[in-house]
Amino acid sequence: MSRSELGGILGSIAAVVVSYAAMLWLLTLRARGLDLAGRIGWACAAVCAMGAGAFFWAKILALVAKKRDWSRRDCRLMPFWTFIPGSVLFFAVGLHWFAVYFVIYEEMFISALLTKWMFPDADTLGPFEREVPPTLFPK
Repeated sequence: MSRSELGGILGSIAAVVVSYAAMLWLLTLRARGLDLAGRIGWACAAVCAMGAGAFFWAKILALVAKKRDWSRRDCRLMPFWTFIPGSVLFFAVGLHWFAVYFVIYEEMFISALLTKWMFPDADTLGPFEREVPPTLFPK
C-alpha cells in the first residue's frame, strides 16, 4: 500500500468519525423553538452530515471491494456492517428513533454508491437483463 493510499484511507476514517460526531451533536440538540427556518436548517445539517458519512464509508468500502474482488451482490450487502458503528450512535443519543432512520438511510446510500462505483455499467440494461437479447433482424 502506497503512502498516498494510506493517507486517503486515514482521511476517510477521520471524515467518518467527524460526520458521526456531527450527527451525535445534531441529534442531542434541544428544540429551541418551532420556527420554520430553524427546523429547515437542522434538517439540512443532518442530511449533510449523513451524506458525508455515507460518501466516506463508501470510499473505504470501495478500496476493500477492489482488493477482495467483491461481486455486485457483495457490494449491496456489505454496507450492512455500518449498522454496528451506527448502533453506537443510536445508543449514545438515548434511544431516539431519529438516529435509526439516519443509520438506515446512510446504509442505503452507501450501498448505492458502492455498487455504482464498482459496477458503473451494471444498470444500463435493466434489473433483469444481463445480456442484450437476440433480435430477429440484426442491424
